[in-house]
Amino acid sequence: MPQPPVAEKKITTKEAWKGTFLAAVVLCGALLLMMICPNHRERGWNVNTRLALVFAVGELGRLEIDPFHETKSLETMDKALFNGHYYSDKIFGVSLLALPFYKMFGDVQSIDDTAWMLKNFCAALPGAVAALLFFLLLVKTGTPPRWAVAITLFATLGTIWFGYSTVFYPYSLGICCALGALHVLFFPPAGRITPLNSASVGFLLGYTLLCDLIFAMLVAGIALVWLMRLADQIGVVGMRAFAQMRGQRIRATKAAFFILIGGIAGAAPLVLFAAYCHSIFGSFSVPYQYEVSDRFREGMSAGIMGVTAPRIDVLWFITFHPYRGIFYWSPIMLAAIAGCIVATRQYGKRRVIGWLGLYAFLAYLLFNAGYYMWWGGWCMGPRFLLPALPFALLGLGELVRDDKLSAYAKSSRHAVVASRTMVVALGVLSMALTLPLALYDPQIPQGNQDAVLDAATWGTQLQVPQLQIIKAFYSGRLPLSVGHESATAIIACLLVMVAAVAAAILIAPRAIPGLERNDFPFHTVDGTAAPPPPIP
Repeated sequence: MPQPPVAEKKITTKEAWKGTFLAAVVLCGALLLMMICPNHRERGWNVNTRLALVFAVGELGRLEIDPFHETKSLETMDKALFNGHYYSDKIFGVSLLALPFYKMFGDVQSIDDTAWMLKNFCAALPGAVAALLFFLLLVKTGTPPRWAVAITLFATLGTIWFGYSTVFYPYSLGICCALGALHVLFFPPAGRITPLNSASVGFLLGYTLLCDLIFAMLVAGIALVWLMRLADQIGVVGMRAFAQMRGQRIRATKAAFFILIGGIAGAAPLVLFAAYCHSIFGSFSVPYQYEVSDRFREGMSAGIMGVTAPRIDVLWFITFHPYRGIFYWSPIMLAAIAGCIVATRQYGKRRVIGWLGLYAFLAYLLFNAGYYMWWGGWCMGPRFLLPALPFALLGLGELVRDDKLSAYAKSSRHAVVASRTMVVALGVLSMALTLPLALYDPQIPQGNQDAVLDAATWGTQLQVPQLQIIKAFYSGRLPLSVGHESATAIIACLLVMVAAVAAAILIAPRAIPGLERNDFPFHTVDGTAAPPPPIP
């Protein structure tokens, strides 16, 4: 006689969140280990100029990098020359963060060991924190926690995001600050924007810019979300973009005060850079105006900081071509863009994520296509797109949601299974293509002369050095760059990563009770509730 089905034990919201946070810690802890493990000894000009500034200030108390820029360990041509002295040509957000760690550890180690240590604190650790924020944004906007684990894994290890968290670049730190600002806007601790929230968002966005000026377009997009949040809190034009705000509406004058506070907090990091430039050049000039390399100086003087009208040919090379194509090396991005488009048809925070992801990806695509050195020098992929990737990848959450939890879903259950299968297939393929490059060295030689790349058109046959690395990796002939010059550490980290992902998926609950109502019905700031109109 058949036995009646056993009812699945229901868990409380508190238990679900406990399991979710534990899964996040396990996953992001393993990602941190993966980001720490590689020790790329050939760091490249971009990394060395930032490190040279750290050594100059930390060791000599000076801004000139004269004693370091031509040494074997810190050789670089990314530098400015003024009044007979050499200076780093980069904005110094990541170098500034590295200084206290250098003071604690740098004076007892070699340059190579110190560089590896600084990379861990200033790139790997922010990269892991950024992955944690990414995970929380997914879950809090309704993505099932187990699927948020998988998406976070695909987003990091399946794109150049992971590779540039293993070297002393400013990208992972800038992404961490930007995701932190968005998290505060979506889920402020007080349930609404306050002066402290405003200062936090402003400072995070300001420090994002201090990491690299390339983040300007992303900062502008998040700043617009901030203004939308304040407009929602004022109650103007019937906006209900954000859910579950508490308290009464505020006056426009108070919102202006919040903007002022945020603006001051955001300007503080940039004032440091302005003071740095003025102390060196006697004016508020940027170091790029004094580049040692004629090519770099002339290129940066074109248009706006080297950016002119986008080239159609370059769009091909940075999208689908194997040389720098984001969709070629990270096909998971195709699903992410589709997810962002789906999100624009939703409501609340999900709609904001959809439009922000599409805006960021398109903006950086056009920026990259118009930049004078569109290939980015020695790199594993289109690194100028990196600031946009995590925000576009948030759109993957729309493709794995259970339609039974959505008030607006019209797709069949088969469509849900198909979209989830697509996400997994593209995610695994992306990791298989991208992870070997990151473990070998994110700064892969460009394989073509600058003149060839400058004049490249649709039909130009470009050398693709990444393909040779992929072939060597899967044939077992590729030496990996790790801390002790042995592949054993990398293999051990990969095994830990596999175990951590399995554990995180088992620990994470299938869903969090009540979370599916996060954006419906909308709770306005005066406590009333009104559902949005249905999608026609």
